[in-house]
Amino acid sequence: MKKGLLKGFVSKALAATMLLSLLPANAVAASDDPVIVVSLGDSYSSGEGIPAFYGQEKAWEQRVYDEDWLAHRSTKSWPGLIEIPNVSGKLNNYNVKQTNSSKCKWYFGAVSGAETKHFSKSTQRKDTYKRLSLFKTLKTTSYLPKQLDIFNKVSGDVDYVTLTIGGNDMQFVDVITTCATGSTYLHFGSGKLKLEKQIDEIWAGYATTRANIKSVYTDIKAKAGDQANIIVAGYPKLLDKEGKGVLISEKEATIVNQNVTKFNNSIKDIVNECRNQGMNIYFVDVEAEFDKNGGHQAYSDNAWINSIILTKQDQDLEQNGFVSAYSIHPNEEGAKAYARCVNAKIKEIENNKNTRSAKAAKAAAAPEAIIDANAVEEVTVPVTEAAVSEETTEAATEAAEVAADADADAGALDEVTFADESAA
Repeated sequence: MKKGLLKGFVSKALAATMLLSLLPANAVAASDDPVIVVSLGDSYSSGEGIPAFYGQEKAWEQRVYDEDWLAHRSTKSWPGLIEIPNVSGKLNNYNVKQTNSSKCKWYFGAVSGAETKHFSKSTQRKDTYKRLSLFKTLKTTSYLPKQLDIFNKVSGDVDYVTLTIGGNDMQFVDVITTCATGSTYLHFGSGKLKLEKQIDEIWAGYATTRANIKSVYTDIKAKAGDQANIIVAGYPKLLDKEGKGVLISEKEATIVNQNVTKFNNSIKDIVNECRNQGMNIYFVDVEAEFDKNGGHQAYSDNAWINSIILTKQDQDLEQNGFVSAYSIHPNEEGAKAYARCVNAKIKEIENNKNTRSAKAAKAAAAPEAIIDANAVEEVTVPVTEAAVSEETTEAATEAAEVAADADADAGALDEVTFADESAA
């Protein structure tokens, strides 16, 4: 009876020891590494239109040289509202420029107005203009670094990269401007609207835009590493389906929204193409969230997107002229809607990761998966009772830490012969 118990006990210890030898050397240490998230992209990621912006507390003469303010990175942007399972709070609590945490590090690099070329090919120009007094006007020109340069500041493995990109390549701003200045109510005849002609031209050159978007994804992978989860968020429909009176007709709103959906479908296709090529990338659709309860587009009764704002706001970089850059961008509720969608995807990714890890651990812990009974015909373990007490207890302790649920089958070994050293 005693030998049978010892036989099972030693089998468990042996199985766990072999399991330990199969684990990566840094498997335990990796759990102590901080979660690293990098947020890139255009104005829909930077939080354009949702003050306060990082750096705006400075005097105008200083903020015009602040990279965060020039980029219009909002303290209420949706990337800052991201929640990572097992990390308390939201990412805006872990901005590396504000705090140094050993649990999580958030690098915020999105820039309002960014195009695909601003990731790895070109710096991004930012002009400011403000009349400080009757006799003094301050004008500046700055160039923000290429967005992928942010990875030069990252130390450690990146867990997540988030972004929105492509809207400026598709000339969203120009399209909305055309809606506001060329209403269908002023169009006569049966020919195409100016808006339709403009959109046709944009799609005619889309092959280049598509290639540039895919290049952004592959460039991010090269910088962030294969282990990084790249999350690409789409865009919401922009305008209330009924339009806005003479400013934006129902037909114009329909045309714009249909083309936003068409663009989102193309982004999703690019993401799926990249996934099929082995990239760790995901698309997050936000249209359904913004469409809930009749829709939350600009000019709807409960809008989550700013309408066209005809006067400059106090944080617009250029204070001359008309129309604020805040126009047709998600407001604070829109940022929350984005965050809900992205948080759901991150939770899904983490749950799938945990499920795979659990299955792998369970399979590895099963002795039959570790020890081939046909390969082990006989194992002779010379022990005294004292040796069993000391040595196997140590192995069992290690086993418990790695595979506490391992149920070693004593029959996995064809024969274990115990020889009493004292008898020998």
